[in-house]
Amino acid sequence: MGNQVSKVSLRIGILLLLIILCATMVTAEEKLMGKTVNINTATAEELTQVPMITPELAQAVVAYREEVAGFQLIEELILVEGFDQKLFLRVQSFFLIECATGECTD
Repeated sequence: MGNQVSKVSLRIGILLLLIILCATMVTAEEKLMGKTVNINTATAEELTQVPMITPELAQAVVAYREEVAGFQLIEELILVEGFDQKLFLRVQSFFLIECATGECTD
């Protein structure tokens, strides 16, 4: 009897954890729904507001941006270490490029 109670409690705990994780993922995407982040001006912290962008990846984006003096095309994100084509396709709609010079495109 005690073993069955433990199994039920474990299943309930796992179910609750999954619900919390799913709610967190939806919240992150809803947070940026309809919003975009300028990859030429965003801080690493702002970049992490985009779903699936980790703090390490955000820092790599900022470092690459500084190295090349800004992005000219959003597709350049694929050149950032840790950014692959699959990730790019999933998050590209959250990014835009704006430049003071007006030479950049999105």
